[in-house]
Amino acid sequence: METQRAPTVEELLGQRLLRNVAPNMLDDLPLLISPELFKEAFTGGHVEVLKAMVQAWPFPCLPLGALMKMRRLETSHTELGEENLQPFKAVLAGLDALLALKDPSRWQLKVLDLRDVHGDFWSRGPGAVTDTLEAEAGEKKAGEAEPGMEAQPALRVLAHLCLEAPGASGVQGDGSQGCLLEWAGKRTAAVHLCCEKVTIESSNARTVLRLLCAVQLDSVRELVVHSSWNRDGTREFFRELTKMTNLQTFHFSSLSPRRFPSHSKNKRYSRLYATHLAQLQGLREFHVDDVFFLRGRLHKILRSATPLESLSLSSSPLREGDLLHLTFNPTMSQLKHLLLRKFSMKLFSREVLPLLLEQAAGTLETLALEHCELTNAKLLAILPALSLCSRLQTFSCYGNHISLGVLQKLLRVTLGLSQITQGLYPAPRESYEAKCVSQFVCPEQFPWVRERLTPLLKDIRPSLRVRICTYSCDSCTMCQFYSLEPTGSWEITQECRYGTRLQCQNCVHPELGTCNQS
Repeated sequence: METQRAPTVEELLGQRLLRNVAPNMLDDLPLLISPELFKEAFTGGHVEVLKAMVQAWPFPCLPLGALMKMRRLETSHTELGEENLQPFKAVLAGLDALLALKDPSRWQLKVLDLRDVHGDFWSRGPGAVTDTLEAEAGEKKAGEAEPGMEAQPALRVLAHLCLEAPGASGVQGDGSQGCLLEWAGKRTAAVHLCCEKVTIESSNARTVLRLLCAVQLDSVRELVVHSSWNRDGTREFFRELTKMTNLQTFHFSSLSPRRFPSHSKNKRYSRLYATHLAQLQGLREFHVDDVFFLRGRLHKILRSATPLESLSLSSSPLREGDLLHLTFNPTMSQLKHLLLRKFSMKLFSREVLPLLLEQAAGTLETLALEHCELTNAKLLAILPALSLCSRLQTFSCYGNHISLGVLQKLLRVTLGLSQITQGLYPAPRESYEAKCVSQFVCPEQFPWVRERLTPLLKDIRPSLRVRICTYSCDSCTMCQFYSLEPTGSWEITQECRYGTRLQCQNCVHPELGTCNQS
């Protein structure tokens, strides 16, 4: 029979404290066992111990977010019951006791980190304390150097925030975010809630604005908004957006032109939106999908002094002048990722895209020109500029109707670039019945196309996996992909082209069933 290990003195002390704690006992708690004891108290729901331990916490940072994730995984707490929130509320109560002292120099704790970081603090034990504290010191130093964040509060709370439609609180998860927002909103003078990333999926703009009052908006670095607001709600939100003075990444959808067809109203609101968006002077990534307000206003919005690294425009009407202005815009000088999707360039002149590519040729790594109604002539026009993109790694012109001859020329140019690793191209017109583009290629005609592509692909980059895909309309995102393998054979797959993007919402294919990749 295996002999059970006798508990150590530290473990016996911890068990005694968990059963019957007195706050003054924690002042002399050995430093190295504090994290493990706190973990046991939190996962076990010992609320009185937690209140006392927060007040006696001997480190500048309490990485609670990683511990909360561990507790959810270990205890399978998925319901939103009040009982599951008690440990978190106990931590907040302990913080209140500290704040009541009105003298921050009397306690060690300066940062409550609710992000899922520094997990090694709890899993590896005290040996990881030094690494955690050094990381937090670096974050604090960077924060002190930023505009608008010079005044240091008694306590900083770091969190990633998600506001969504379900639930009366308008927040995501196990209820802790709702508690946090309510708690921090009443203590804005002493507590700064800093949210590096904010995701908004709530359809109620007024609720979102109310909840954001608890957040230090100049702490937001990444903002993702996927909400169907009306024009007035968006205007109020964009006005508040100007307070996010350190915003670097902006994702926004959707104010679809299909929902708002009034040209005169859209023009007026677009002017208002552009005024607010133009004040975001630190943007490095700008991603907009399915909106009406870009048309004729893009150059007014992208007036930042900071060069863009990523620009993604999808399903949003644009004028030729919008792209033409970008060719002279200094923010495009260091562009790495350019994605133009699902809007028509049919009436644009041939010179616009080449000028834009020439502007970014020295830095561009990703280029997508998908479903833009690009003709043979327009794709041929970009080839000289495309050949200058020496750093290009990913290229896609999926969804455009081009001939086999143009596809062959496009393949020669793009696959001749030394850094290219991924290529996604449309099946040419010759692949379809009577050259009529449909969802899937003609099984009698596509083998003839493959015979003419195979030698070309094998000669240029035999080890590169090039994908030729069929055209799909907006209402169905299931596509056929034909990939030439290094063995020289073609592999056919059927999958969701937009499986990792918002366009894929329960799309159904008659043979494959419902797509679950999104």
